[in-house]
Amino acid sequence: MEVGKRQVQDYWNEEPCNIREGEPFPEGSLEFFERIEDSRYEDQSFIHSFVQFTRWRGKKVLEVGCGCGTDFIQFARAQAEACGIDMSQHSAELTRKRLHLYGLEGEVIVGDSENLPFLSGQFDLVYSWGVLHHTPDTGRAIKEIYRVLKPGGYIKAMVYRRFSAMGWAVYLKYGLLKGKPFTSLSHALSQYLESPGTQAYNMKEVKNLFLLFSGLKFQPLPIPEAMGLKGTPFLPLLRFYPGGLASWIAVEGQKLPVSIEKK
Repeated sequence: MEVGKRQVQDYWNEEPCNIREGEPFPEGSLEFFERIEDSRYEDQSFIHSFVQFTRWRGKKVLEVGCGCGTDFIQFARAQAEACGIDMSQHSAELTRKRLHLYGLEGEVIVGDSENLPFLSGQFDLVYSWGVLHHTPDTGRAIKEIYRVLKPGGYIKAMVYRRFSAMGWAVYLKYGLLKGKPFTSLSHALSQYLESPGTQAYNMKEVKNLFLLFSGLKFQPLPIPEAMGLKGTPFLPLLRFYPGGLASWIAVEGQKLPVSIEKK
């Protein structure tokens, strides 16, 4: 595995996404998982309307970066044929345990989003929430998603927006207030926002990343307060930044059937 990916993997093995939200309950307990779920959807209620989990009943769904499995079990509950992949062994184990606790079915494997271990044209939906910007070559991961989708299949994803309240909050906290005013926004995000090398994009870059897909829709979303930036001075003032708190970009699109692509 490449050095950059190994660092990302080590980070998420140490701290799977949202794991702190399960405190103070023992890791892997039913109370732990329920606390994480309550916290996630209290903070990010828009996920349900965006993904429409029940729409995928009986469909083959792949979640790229399943983390602790909070969204993944929604697909399982909806009786989708759900498969999850995560580069973190710790995350995969938590998701498997979660499935077992709830008596749900789903496959969870450890793997790399830039090299998905699936044949082409397998899935009706590939879903990835806040994951693709963590792998070194995001464009390659998106091409892999396109490859494993069935013709007519859909992608639903979320990536970080660079020039945003979240971006400037990180810059203020770790750049300006640390006496490093010439630190670039991209560098601050890559060094201090979650795993090493975290990327964020402007809208033009996002459109280029997902250029393979048809019927693209982009939805700016606000940053949840639980992102760990509560202690950042001046964060309330960033509400007046153009675009407000829209620090995430939700993306959905479709892989056209081959017959249409050739026209």
